[in-house]
Amino acid sequence: MARTTRPRTRDSRAEILRAARAEFAACGFDAAGVDRIAARAGLNKAMLYYHFGSKRQLYLAVLRETLETVVANARRATDQPAESAIGRVDQYVASLLETATADPHMVPILMRELADGGRHLDARTLRLMTSIFGVVEGILADGQRVGEFRDVDPLLTYLLIMGATMFYVGNQPIRQRVGRMKKAFAGPVRVPQGADPFLRHMRAVLRGVLCPGAEDPSHA
Repeated sequence: MARTTRPRTRDSRAEILRAARAEFAACGFDAAGVDRIAARAGLNKAMLYYHFGSKRQLYLAVLRETLETVVANARRATDQPAESAIGRVDQYVASLLETATADPHMVPILMRELADGGRHLDARTLRLMTSIFGVVEGILADGQRVGEFRDVDPLLTYLLIMGATMFYVGNQPIRQRVGRMKKAFAGPVRVPQGADPFLRHMRAVLRGVLCPGAEDPSHA
């Protein structure tokens, strides 16, 4: 007798989250439409409200899922053995770049919220953002304790890394267009693409900022 295969149960909550990520990345919170999110997910709007209660709670769930992924990946990367504190910084930057590149919605969502002044964030989501900063703060404290790093401001260092990485990922389509326009420029134009040029540049920049053996950039 042939075995009967049960139909796979849909994970409606996960499908709504996937659809919401695309909608919030494209439109931001205010312009995002609940009807469009439900249509993207192939579900009715009542199911969306059943799982999340409101558009804002759905938005916060998307943000938290994004930030939890960043934190988990960063901790996993920086927990790997490294010969030095600066090596752990390199691991952190590479993890952040890889996470942002792998998720096409991460940078647009976070940049739109930044442009809105973070006005949609609640305390729980802000604590998650603080957790990302805490990874960098811990690495810097370890490096300063053993004399490997200068006494630098941890928040400004975190913002340097996060800002450069987010902008590099978000700027990719423009770099690709400029790369195709080389004939429009009088001289040679170098347009970095991919992870390697960015990671090499960040290694050089962060060694200049953090390591006592390098020239102090504040006195340049």
